[in-house]
Amino acid sequence: MKRERITRITGAAAVFMYATAVSLSAQAPAKPATMSPPNLQTEADGVPTRTGTMLIQNLDAVWTAAGPVQHNVSILVRDGIIREIGANLAGPAGATLIDGRGFTAMPGVVDEHSHIAMSSSNEGTAPIVPEVRVIDDLHPSDFGIYQALSGGVTTAQILHGSANPIGGQSAVIKLRWGTENPFGLLVKGAARNVKFALGENVTSKNSGTFTTRFPASREGVEAIYEQAFSAAQDYRKAWQDYRANPKSSKIPPRRDLRLEALVDIMEGRIRVHAHSYRGDEILMLMRVAERFGFRIDAFTHILEGYRVADELREHGAGASTFSDWWGYKLEVANGIPYNPAILYNHGVLTSLNSDIPWLQSFLLYEMQKPVKYGGVPKEEALKMLTLNPAKQLRIDHLVGSLEVGKSGDIVLLNGDPFNTYSRVERTIIDGIVYYDRSNEAATRGEPVRAIPGVPVVEPPAARPHAEVPTNLGFEPPPTPAEQKLTDPINTAPVTVITGATVHPVSRAPIENGVVLIENGVIKAVGRAGEVQIPANARRVDATGKHVYPGMIDPLTSLGLVDIESVNSARDDREIGAFNPHLRALFGMNMFSDNIPVARANGVTTVLTIPGTGTIRGAGSVVQLKGDTPEKAAISDRAALVVQFPSPKGETWEAPSLTGEAIEDVVKLFRRATQYAENPTSLHDPTQHFEVNVDPNDRVLFDAMSPAMRGEQSIIFIAGSERSIKSLF
Repeated sequence: MKRERITRITGAAAVFMYATAVSLSAQAPAKPATMSPPNLQTEADGVPTRTGTMLIQNLDAVWTAAGPVQHNVSILVRDGIIREIGANLAGPAGATLIDGRGFTAMPGVVDEHSHIAMSSSNEGTAPIVPEVRVIDDLHPSDFGIYQALSGGVTTAQILHGSANPIGGQSAVIKLRWGTENPFGLLVKGAARNVKFALGENVTSKNSGTFTTRFPASREGVEAIYEQAFSAAQDYRKAWQDYRANPKSSKIPPRRDLRLEALVDIMEGRIRVHAHSYRGDEILMLMRVAERFGFRIDAFTHILEGYRVADELREHGAGASTFSDWWGYKLEVANGIPYNPAILYNHGVLTSLNSDIPWLQSFLLYEMQKPVKYGGVPKEEALKMLTLNPAKQLRIDHLVGSLEVGKSGDIVLLNGDPFNTYSRVERTIIDGIVYYDRSNEAATRGEPVRAIPGVPVVEPPAARPHAEVPTNLGFEPPPTPAEQKLTDPINTAPVTVITGATVHPVSRAPIENGVVLIENGVIKAVGRAGEVQIPANARRVDATGKHVYPGMIDPLTSLGLVDIESVNSARDDREIGAFNPHLRALFGMNMFSDNIPVARANGVTTVLTIPGTGTIRGAGSVVQLKGDTPEKAAISDRAALVVQFPSPKGETWEAPSLTGEAIEDVVKLFRRATQYAENPTSLHDPTQHFEVNVDPNDRVLFDAMSPAMRGEQSIIFIAGSERSIKSLF
């Protein structure tokens, strides 16, 4: 189970680190790397970059990740770049020569999700921190780099942790062990990426105590995204207005690094990689991104990606997942080993990642699992560790496959990469050997003592490699599209229920009644003989039974609470008293075990309500069908839910709108009414009431406006008779 450390850094310190990092890139050249390089080039920013020239001769096989496997060929790397792949190649004078007989070559592994080479993972003082940068905490001397090299990893994205809905900016590095300057690890030309996160880590559900930091629920996560990007829109407009007419103000708008980064996200200068597990929240984040004009480049972990594979493909998001992890916390309980194969078969750009440092040493074996679970072709499974993550990081023009013109990042194995007896013998980056199993003292930089008494087990000389069956006697669960094709209720154009006593509710019961349903809509209700039944209708004989309309639960937390006593199984609680911007829909788990129980007892539609506090947010009307909240939703903002405050010890002789808590509600409603009538009053300081929310937060007031204009119902939940009477 992953454990992430939390570093607390003040806002001032974060800005200081940012400024320091910028100045570092302009300093004089850093000291050379500790290992003596065959070539040493200095980039414009003064950071030394090592490149090499080598010829790997007579390789048994080369898996290029760009075409079929080649046999008995050589690879020429000059100045760190692959120049030729073919037979009978000759190297230039001074090139390092490697005898490739008995070796198989493949591209260096690209790890989309790693936390090596940094001392801490999270900036835990605020939920939104895109101004924080991993480069300011990058440590080239971390031994995790060398361990990853032993597993064939040559490139990795070092990500911020998952404690924040929007975390810090990542660093895409090559594992150049021995480099002293952290900027010497960076991949030149890599896209700027930022870490988003969803689920239990963001809401601190596994912390043991209820969090005191907003958000504490999945619907709270959606709401804080809306707040953050709405604020960024306002920030962008302020600067656009100033630049269009700088003379209109004596000073420019105050620069804000956090909002500046959010604008960069909306405008595509910073790409998004999102920590995720459940299908419903994955879908939610895609819709948030679409509303604000950007896309999610990749969802990482994404164990329920198979449930929203079509939506991922349509959005254009990639998936970087675990091969077969599940069960280590509640939100991953429905992970399946077929996930990578299902994503691949639905056209989603799919890769495999490590996350935990120890896995990098064995990451090579992960690509064998999609072959076993789902029958992914081996060439495509190889790409899940090489070319596909390079595409997700937008560096596939540099790495990810063995092609002329790309970096000389090569892994040499002692056998077939899909044979579990094979191991990494050498890991090469930019034409330099950074890991050599037979000579660790040179590449590691220190002598390595042999472990006595442990025999070395060599692979069999001619071990046959049998094809692995595509399944183990059971099939992966059907996708929603496949289910629709095989479900007889959906395939039948018309369904008719006959023989029952039908209770329309709007009129008297009908004996021997008929209910005709076409494309999910009731077309006719009547007695047998009164309703014309199409010949191709699917018939359901309900003789002796009673048919009623589906029941509606008007106030519930169904879908938001799975197990009341387990904090990570609840999304019905949130931080703060006033949260009108919450929408229950975005905490709905359509795979909750409680939903089929409700359906089995006749409940087909519910109004589920979010949060805690005084203004709890918008209740959502949901039909208990479908595999995503989006498909089940009837109305995401059906009613504004207000938990009317109790008097808290005050004594009233007569019901009245008095008392501190109640007066706060009244003030907020008055302010919201004013905003609904005139949104420009938000920026008029003379129009503000003293309310316990940010008076400039238009997301909150936008959420309340429909109710203030009479376009949305308000549901008051009262805790006492006095509270009820005080409304009138």
